[in-house]
Amino acid sequence: MRLLRPITRGKWDQYGAAHLLNRAGFGGTPEEIAELSGQSPHRAVDSLVDYQDIEDRIPSPTWVDDDSDQRVRYREFRMMDQAERKQKVREARREGRQNLNQMRRWWISRMVESPRPLEEKLTLFWHGHFATSNRKVKSTYCMYRQNQTFRTHAAGNWRTLLIAASKEPAMLIYLDNGKSRRQSPNENFARELMELFTLGEGHYTEADIREAARALTGWSLDRKRFVFRFRPGMHDGGIKTFMGKEGRLKGEDIIDAILSRKQASLYISRKLWEFFAYLDPEPEIVDGLAAVLRENNFEFRPVLRTMFKSSAFYSEKAVRTQVKSPVQWLVSTIKAGALDVPPPFLVSRGLAALGQDLFNPPNVKGWDGGLTWISASSLVQRYSFTGNLVHGRFNRKRMRELDFVQGGANAREILPESRRDTVRDAMEHLMWRVYQGQIRDEDAKALKEYAAGRDMPGTWTDRRVREVVQFMMSTPAYQVT
Repeated sequence: MRLLRPITRGKWDQYGAAHLLNRAGFGGTPEEIAELSGQSPHRAVDSLVDYQDIEDRIPSPTWVDDDSDQRVRYREFRMMDQAERKQKVREARREGRQNLNQMRRWWISRMVESPRPLEEKLTLFWHGHFATSNRKVKSTYCMYRQNQTFRTHAAGNWRTLLIAASKEPAMLIYLDNGKSRRQSPNENFARELMELFTLGEGHYTEADIREAARALTGWSLDRKRFVFRFRPGMHDGGIKTFMGKEGRLKGEDIIDAILSRKQASLYISRKLWEFFAYLDPEPEIVDGLAAVLRENNFEFRPVLRTMFKSSAFYSEKAVRTQVKSPVQWLVSTIKAGALDVPPPFLVSRGLAALGQDLFNPPNVKGWDGGLTWISASSLVQRYSFTGNLVHGRFNRKRMRELDFVQGGANAREILPESRRDTVRDAMEHLMWRVYQGQIRDEDAKALKEYAAGRDMPGTWTDRRVREVVQFMMSTPAYQVT
């Protein structure tokens, strides 16, 4: 398998390390890139993939423990009169919106600060793969639980993750399986389990959907404690025939039958490669990764190692060919500019305006990604947001978060005094920090000409540095990784 042949030490450099950090995470500082490039490519990849032994010190959102058990709230709600109930519902909705905003900022902070960047990148992948929306789920706690499940099993076992994701209350509510019963099996989840999550369109029949829906009846939830509950009284215990298996099949039997199909390993391997590397991978790549997945009992880490060590992952077809998603763009901008993470309201408003409203994907297919991230409108939004972030200019009255202080990009950190002797030295340092890779010669020349008209770098104020950085981040070259 030529394309999956491991990259050699002689082909490994700072550009490869930067590419790995951008795709297996959200970019790195010059120091992080230098440290990674000083290792062998195999050790560098392993340091990102084998993150399970690195301590995760980031706490959960402060409101999580208060929302984990609703039994007391239910009792109190039943004792209220009608007017009190209406008021309580309004308060709960407002609190839910605030909690959702806080959770978005919490997750962005994890992406920026976590010493386990691949874990967060995979969590983002699974959020788009098993797409559910809080617009229907209407429970921030359920969305948080699902997010933690994706994180727990992010690089683990495919079967374990499939079962766990299928039993999450957010999924049970979003695709209606929580109320599916033997008298009238709901086919929504059964259909998407095969079409979007495991096999792809055309690899199952309508009969398979009906039989799977029957087997999955009884997979429900406790709405007061937000946990999965199997309800035997709702389950269809009759004989079913599904993809060659016959018997009194249950939900786990359906998943096992799906995974026994070669197409299941091909489908998820293709999606992983397209998320981390490039679209329309060669059959050799998909077949090779799928074989690794099957040979390792559906464990993902061997697949990820094979992918990130492969020569194809560092080819011209892969490097700087991926349009940054709004989340990738925001996190990489925060890291490159040594910025504080914006407040909850601004994170939520900004990502929604850019087209990636976390915890509210557009439909069960998730986000299309790729070139769909870019339009005339979204580019204007990106450039405007860049100015706000880099200069710290926010309308505090509209934000209603008066305790937030944003100082803009840290000019002294992103352009140290030692790199301000000449325009060439300053711009080479900034281009490396901002773009983290090679850009076209004509783009580099235009940037240096832009900077040359702004005095010698030794006289640049913090504001001038920020203006240069804003200009660099408002170029087409910055929109790709």
